[in-house]
Amino acid sequence: PGQQDAGNLPRNNGNAFPSDEWGGISSEEHDEAVMLEAAIFGGIPESRYHFAYAPHQFMRPEGSNTWRSPRPPSPSLAAQRLIREQQDDEYYASLQADREKELKAIEEAEARRLEEEAARKAALEEEQRKEEELRRKVEEEQECERQLAAKEASLPQEPAANEQNAVTLLVRMPDGSRRGRRFLKSDRLQSLYDFIDIGRGVKPGTYRLVRPYPRRAFSDEESSLTLNELGLTSKQEALFL
Repeated sequence: PGQQDAGNLPRNNGNAFPSDEWGGISSEEHDEAVMLEAAIFGGIPESRYHFAYAPHQFMRPEGSNTWRSPRPPSPSLAAQRLIREQQDDEYYASLQADREKELKAIEEAEARRLEEEAARKAALEEEQRKEEELRRKVEEEQECERQLAAKEASLPQEPAANEQNAVTLLVRMPDGSRRGRRFLKSDRLQSLYDFIDIGRGVKPGTYRLVRPYPRRAFSDEESSLTLNELGLTSKQEALFL
């Protein structure tokens, strides 16, 4: 514009912008607005403003040949920035501590869950083992009862007291009691084993028959021999387990 146009511009008194584009606010008000905006949105402008924030830097007062020097940010704003940074540091430190506590709680909960699961599994296995043991024991007892019933059924009939070929066998049990019965000399030693077993005083197969005099211990292989073959021919024979 010509010199006459420049003369028509409003005089700049150093406090107001010469253009209505900025609403006629003073440079101090503009600076405060810029600093407040920067503080809200996470930053404080440097000591020298850019054109986008401080266009009044490029406007010279009338009669002056130097640019107007911008003012540094207010000390209170710098203190606010420092406080905000400290608060941010404390917040992130607290957040990190909370995350670590949460992670530790999750790990402890997982460890407890695994421990409880292992305990439940061990308890279940122990219970199954006991049930299996009980079942096996019941089956063994049932099988033993079947065998004893078969032995009792196969036991030869006891001969009469006046039978010439009869032998009375007396057996002393481990508890001191005695069991006796008459057998024929032709009966096998297994019949005496069966007679002892059905009395249920001892477990079958866990003992040996012994004659005290002349001393002789009868083996399982001899159970198929007759009393006559084994020399048990006296009217009465005493044995013990």
